[in-house]
Amino acid sequence: MPRYMIRSTLYNLCFYSLTACACILCLPTLLMPRRAFMTVVHGFVFCNHILERYILALDFEVRGREYLPPGPCIIAAKHQSAYETTKLHILFDDPAIILKRELLKIPLWGRYLAKSDVIAIDRSTPKSAIESIQTGAKRVMEQGRQIVIFPQGTRVATHVTAKDRPYKIGVVRIQEATQLPIIPLAMNTGVFWPRNSWLKTPGRVVFEFLPPILPGDSPDKILANLQETLESRTDALMSEARAQIATRRKPRTPLIALILALILIIAYTANWFIVAEIIRTRIAERFDEAEREGIAKIVKRPVPVISGFPGKMNLDMGELEILSPAGTINLASLHAEAWPLPRMPIAAEIKQLEVKQRYWLAPLNFESVSATVRPRGQSYDLIASEALSGDFVARANGHAILESEDAPQIVLTLEVENEQPFIQKLVENQIVRPQPAMIAGSTLAAMKRDGVAKLTLTSRGQAVYLGPIKIMDLKRRRPIQ
Repeated sequence: MPRYMIRSTLYNLCFYSLTACACILCLPTLLMPRRAFMTVVHGFVFCNHILERYILALDFEVRGREYLPPGPCIIAAKHQSAYETTKLHILFDDPAIILKRELLKIPLWGRYLAKSDVIAIDRSTPKSAIESIQTGAKRVMEQGRQIVIFPQGTRVATHVTAKDRPYKIGVVRIQEATQLPIIPLAMNTGVFWPRNSWLKTPGRVVFEFLPPILPGDSPDKILANLQETLESRTDALMSEARAQIATRRKPRTPLIALILALILIIAYTANWFIVAEIIRTRIAERFDEAEREGIAKIVKRPVPVISGFPGKMNLDMGELEILSPAGTINLASLHAEAWPLPRMPIAAEIKQLEVKQRYWLAPLNFESVSATVRPRGQSYDLIASEALSGDFVARANGHAILESEDAPQIVLTLEVENEQPFIQKLVENQIVRPQPAMIAGSTLAAMKRDGVAKLTLTSRGQAVYLGPIKIMDLKRRRPIQ
């Protein structure tokens, strides 16, 4: 077992439980003033810090606070792990974090982000991105709050350099709009809390504020100065952290914590393998039930392979062929992964999907179809999905409620690109009639913005509508004769 597996596992389980409680407590505050919501956030941050200190033996110190001015400023911070995101409300009074607008569309979590009053970037075009970030920065500056931006745009592993992930000009555009000083914030969080890793390392994280970069120079010079200053100091802090870890003695874990950790590990392990067996059994049962009831015939039935312990559960299936009254469905492979815990998102991808019907001249083919779904009983949140067929790309997100099999409630937001050749192929293969295809093509062309058409797919009773146009009726399934 790795050196800090017990500590990390115990902390992670406690953290997820704390997060679940915080999400529940935040629900009523969506209808209350922002101050009530932020009180829950600060309580969550404080409790999480206690877990880190006493379970992980991980703490932090702050250097260079003299460079942090009173009032609004721009904090240009390194982003190496999730650790620093939970410390922003400790390091600053009421920071405004810059993030992509798509995060606001995540069910529930997006509402929480909006309630915290972030700066959301509209990345539909470069011009829209700059305008949205500058408008948001001016608004936050008038509120007297600090603006926090990660100049590289995402979390960056400790081995990734600025050449691999260069700094973006957005931080300079904020300074141009606000004339605020840029305060670089170096750190070594990634050494103790690696990106996308289950294991964490005890120690003392360092956050260090560096001398401000004032407006006045050209944008290129300001960005180059920020990158050189922040990268060189971050490298020095990471070297300091590695030296600290090398000389650190492994602390003795109290017996009660060890016993508790072992119980949790045993419970998690048992749950992991029980869920794996349930999935295998249910897949086989669904195949058998479909054939027994005459709903479909499984011409090629792959054996499900489950792997990934102790991390995410991975389900892999090979070639699958299903014959139904609607036609034949073939796929080369299916891969799905998720944590074996209730209501966790499930990410799935199908390779080489082929759909045939009796009267079509040729099958409908997709190179890949992927989706991330969060199940909630009989309701499903489609967090993201994408289908690729040649140059044609379709994306969707939304939700579906399947309490009634005959009339499911569906609300999806669709985005399509390069659809005209795809529609023409559907007509040529007699999959779609020419008149509906022409109407659909004209509608999508009229709704295009920057090469992407956006519209909604909804259901009303058994009818399905694409925007205002009815495209199909949902029918009861017929058994195979």
